[in-house]
Amino acid sequence: MSFTAIHPDLGRLDASLPDLGCGWEWDAIHRVRPPAPLACPECSHGMHANVSSLGLRFFAHVPGAPACTLAEESMAHHLLKLELAQAVRAAGWMAELEVSGPDGRWRADVLTSTASGRRIALEALLASVTAAGIRDRTVRMSSYGVRSRWFSDRSRIPWLGAVPSVRSARQGDDLVAVEPMARFAGAYWTPEPSIPLTEFVGRFLTSRFVSHAPRTPQRHVARPVTRLWAHPKCVLAEAKKLGDEEKQQRAAQEEQERAERRGYARREAALAERTARTDPDREALARHSARLPGIDLTIAQVAAKYLGRIRVTVGWSVGDSRYACGVPLVNEDGALLGVFDPLPQAGPCPAFLLDVDLPLLFPTEERRERFDQYRAISERVRAANQSADPE
Repeated sequence: MSFTAIHPDLGRLDASLPDLGCGWEWDAIHRVRPPAPLACPECSHGMHANVSSLGLRFFAHVPGAPACTLAEESMAHHLLKLELAQAVRAAGWMAELEVSGPDGRWRADVLTSTASGRRIALEALLASVTAAGIRDRTVRMSSYGVRSRWFSDRSRIPWLGAVPSVRSARQGDDLVAVEPMARFAGAYWTPEPSIPLTEFVGRFLTSRFVSHAPRTPQRHVARPVTRLWAHPKCVLAEAKKLGDEEKQQRAAQEEQERAERRGYARREAALAERTARTDPDREALARHSARLPGIDLTIAQVAAKYLGRIRVTVGWSVGDSRYACGVPLVNEDGALLGVFDPLPQAGPCPAFLLDVDLPLLFPTEERRERFDQYRAISERVRAANQSADPE
């Protein structure tokens, strides 16, 4: 049996439509003499119009038909694809039953189109098939420009969620979509309640439901799925959460890297100061630097920051290239506390001053602003180099 047949003059007839899709009455082809010239759209064998004991209209092959995939489909399969077509039409969309591609390489149980013009095949699948098998069939249909959506009313569906798919169930006289619909609850996905199949079809045809591969946990479900149905706002909410987490992780990693560079720079400065203090000639240079204009006030400001509990002096390592002609200020143990009046250089700012994360102190605001501009350029150059060569 099938719901469609080919008439030589009228073309394709659809038994599920009141006017057969061509403006004819059912009585014009049912139990007429001579029989209406009808043929199977799949095997081209003769067909005749028939009605079941429950009033279901369909087309049946006349005796002697060859093997035909339409005839081999079970009654349950036929009924489910009929309900899919009815759901599409009830949602306000056109639906064609049993449509084959121009070259016969594919056939859709129900074919419709979205508002954007994309062709969608609604496929009833009741037979046993693996997740890999249904993925292959979905990819094959997609290669012909047809997106497949799979439906089954079986209670156990091994391929559910492997592709865009839905488990339906009977609730009274209505067929409802049961799973896997979900909403994003801020940190995880949680199931949505069942909805009438017509409403579900209307939602995905208007992109109010989209097939989505979740990247966060699924809770309160018997079995997590690879693909679920969700409102686009939920998909965006998940993406935002993951984006925020990625930014936080990146910021934490960058802070850790800065801390490592900061620690290394300060250890190198301490080593440089200890080494300098073994050279008596360096003491005279330090005393000379201690008489620079504005340095007394700067030393007092640094000491005040520590509430006067430490003694701040000019480090003997003054003149080290890492300070960019600035003067190191240290405590009694030689630990660096800040750098006084570093100068812009012909080349990039020394990496030490970018990493050490200690105060850079200046006798005038004009000198501070000039060095800040120089340092900012060096920081942008370093960031660009790190982006180009993350290793």
